[in-house]
Amino acid sequence: MKKIVFLLWGIAGVVVLSMVCIWVFKSGVGFVRENFPQWIEGGEKIVNQGVNKINEILPEVKETAKGVVPGFAAKVQEIIPGTEIPTKDVDGEDIKPIPRYPGFIRISYVMDNQKKTIRYQGKVNYEEATAFYKKEMAARGYNEKVLNSSLEEVVYHYTNGPQVLEFRFKKISTISLEITELTIKEL
Repeated sequence: MKKIVFLLWGIAGVVVLSMVCIWVFKSGVGFVRENFPQWIEGGEKIVNQGVNKINEILPEVKETAKGVVPGFAAKVQEIIPGTEIPTKDVDGEDIKPIPRYPGFIRISYVMDNQKKTIRYQGKVNYEEATAFYKKEMAARGYNEKVLNSSLEEVVYHYTNGPQVLEFRFKKISTISLEITELTIKEL
């Protein structure tokens, strides 16, 4: 009889212990599920702060490096691209009759099957540049269609008769430096 009682108590103990383990596991999973997005966001903020700090001190490091080690500034530029914009246009021509936003420099020109693709970059405000082109294209009789939109990139199609143009605005900015890139493609 004692063996049966011990056996029953043993089974009851295992069941209770199993239930407690399951409860602890479910609670832990719930805790992680609730807090994981906050942890990711916190990590993202830390990384962004580090990148912003690097971008703040990068110009100073490059200037110091120019005097100390010749060629070091070029290596820094290779490692961290996007901090310098050319001062003059590459060869090619703009798409007519589209105006160019002040401050944009033509950094790429491609002609393929009589269709042009042109990329511009400039230390210009992203929102102001997109607003400028929306206004200018509407004034020239183009119909606008938004294809894709996010905080860092927006894609428009502008149509005027048989002419279809794709405008892709991309924000490549940091707190210390705001760069906007525009790609205009004839379709």
